Amino acid sequence: MTLLELIRKRRSIRNYEDRPVEREKIEYLLKCARLAPSAVNYQPWQFIMITQEEAKKSLQNVTRGNGLKKLPSI
Repeated sequence: MTLLELIRKRRSIRNYEDRPVEREKIEYLLKCARLAPSAVNYQPWQFIMITQEEAKKSLQNVTRGNGLKKLPSI
């Protein structure tokens, strides 16, 4: 697949199923993201996994848009 085909097929998910995501899947994705290459191995990213509904709601109150309100629980 070419880069142009990948770009044409990309999509943004804005509707989520109302079911929890398995913790093992989240941990696997975090591990993959952590090991992703970066310029000069700088690794400038930080990841936070929110597992409590109360914390998720607090975060919703300080962010713009409605994206976090639709996120599934872990």
